[in-house]
Amino acid sequence: MVDQDRIELLKEHSKKDENGEPIIHDDTYDVKDMKAFNEDLQELYSEKMVIEGGDDREMLRTIKAVLKKFEDTEYEGQQSEIYDYLCD
Repeated sequence: MVDQDRIELLKEHSKKDENGEPIIHDDTYDVKDMKAFNEDLQELYSEKMVIEGGDDREMLRTIKAVLKKFEDTEYEGQQSEIYDYLCD
């Protein structure tokens, strides 16, 4: 769901072609205002998500264990933001 919202933000902030569709070069959206996009992305990443149900508890424990394996790895840019988001 977060990834879908991120793609919607990319579409919103991208330059458009003559048909009003976002311009994409080599699988990368042509963002017209990267600062505005990053501000909206930070807002998206700061939103709280509620995961309900008993089965999700085990999933969260598994994710925690997997993330712990990668805590000594250095990340940059978007990977850093994603890792930080997942840890939160």
